[in-house]
Amino acid sequence: MQQSKLFFYFNGFNAAILPDFSGSPKIAAVAEFAVANGFRFIPVSTCYRRAREHLGEVLESIPEGLDEVVFCGSSMGGWFARILQLHLNLEHPRLPSAAVAFNPAYDLCDHGHLLLGEQLNFVTGEKYLWTEDHGAELCGLESAVDYDLPLVFHVFIDKGDEVIDWRRSASRHAPISHLTLFDGGCHSFDHYREALVEFGDAFLK
Repeated sequence: MQQSKLFFYFNGFNAAILPDFSGSPKIAAVAEFAVANGFRFIPVSTCYRRAREHLGEVLESIPEGLDEVVFCGSSMGGWFARILQLHLNLEHPRLPSAAVAFNPAYDLCDHGHLLLGEQLNFVTGEKYLWTEDHGAELCGLESAVDYDLPLVFHVFIDKGDEVIDWRRSASRHAPISHLTLFDGGCHSFDHYREALVEFGDAFLK
């Protein structure tokens, strides 16, 4: 029997999800949480140069008749989780969904230029060039949906984030999400266990 609840997880920019992700306490904790709550956990190792292709593959994998879908991710993965939720809503507006974002990137049409240049994936070791065309593809995915649409959206931010200014992110997300701030932490997001408990209490019970 196919499980009626799916829980997707997406890595951040310049990261990846290895087949054995037991070495990542954060991903392992998300997987444990998902399975404990009756979800099929689906980690999607995401290369954002292929974001549109990944989005299409995920949407095509979601069958009719599900009870609910959760999209979750960290940094760029948090942005992608929200984008996927919104694109899914265009196709299946009656399917209950939630997006869960840890220290998410946001407004890539405005901030995407910050990624231009040589990049290094710190998980795979791949070196590559991020171009304006890559940024335009992400902007196109964002522009095709209403990012502020009132769907279930939980945003968790570590104030110790050294990459994304937490104050600006909080100001952007407060009006459109259930927002929780944690003292300390870092961009990789240290408070995933507390965040998952809070999300579970709010959305799953």
